[in-house]
Amino acid sequence: MKTTHLLLTTAIALLLFGASQLSVSGADKPSPAPQGSHESAELKVLKVFLAKDGDAIYRAYLVRWKNQEVVVCDTLARSDYHVGDKAKVLVMRNSFPNGEEKYGLLHFAILGR
Repeated sequence: MKTTHLLLTTAIALLLFGASQLSVSGADKPSPAPQGSHESAELKVLKVFLAKDGDAIYRAYLVRWKNQEVVVCDTLARSDYHVGDKAKVLVMRNSFPNGEEKYGLLHFAILGR
C-alpha cells in the first residue's frame, strides 16, 4: 500500500512536470529531460488543512523543513496526520522547465502513512 501511494504520488508529480514540457507545435523538438533530485523526510505536522465539498476532500499539512514552514499537499487525500505527528514527505527539486529561470523548483508531497 505504501509503495503504491509513493508510486502514484511520484507519477502525478512527473505527469504535472511533463505536461509543462509539452510544446504547442508538433514540429518543435522535445525539451531535454529536466535535471533534479529527491529525498524523503519525516517532518513534524504543525497544522492540518482540510476542506470538504460533498464527497470530495482536500488535505494538506504545514510542516517545518530545513527551518522553513512549507505546505505539503496530499494529492490523493489518503493520509490522516494530526498536529504533532511525523508525516512522510517526498521533497523534489527540479530545474525550471526549458531552463527559463535561474532558480529551480521545489515540490513537497505526502508519501503516505
